[in-house]
Amino acid sequence: MTLDACIAHAIHSDLDILEALPEIHDLAIEELEPYVERYVTGVHQMIYRAILDHGDPFLRSKDAAGLCATLLKTGVALPPHMLLKMCQTIMQLTELEARFILDTEDGKSLYYMKMDVGLPTNAY
Repeated sequence: MTLDACIAHAIHSDLDILEALPEIHDLAIEELEPYVERYVTGVHQMIYRAILDHGDPFLRSKDAAGLCATLLKTGVALPPHMLLKMCQTIMQLTELEARFILDTEDGKSLYYMKMDVGLPTNAY
């Protein structure tokens, strides 16, 4: 997966918007969607830029905690436990060789994925 896709997936699966943005409880309903969309887009861009600038050693060594600390240091303002979970997801996804195919009608994403399966020699 591309880094951009890995970050998008991590945000989608691990970002708790109510915890990250407690102030949204006070927003008018018509302000909610654009506010959250701007926030998510901004977080995505900050994480992407920080990983491009400083994250390569952490991706190569599979160091999610180091990546998380680096992202916090560069200004990604998320609760550390949430950001760590996102970094762990990014680490897992960077190892996959997958291509996005489409979003299904029920909102799920479909990917083509190549994988090697190793069986123990005494499996048969």
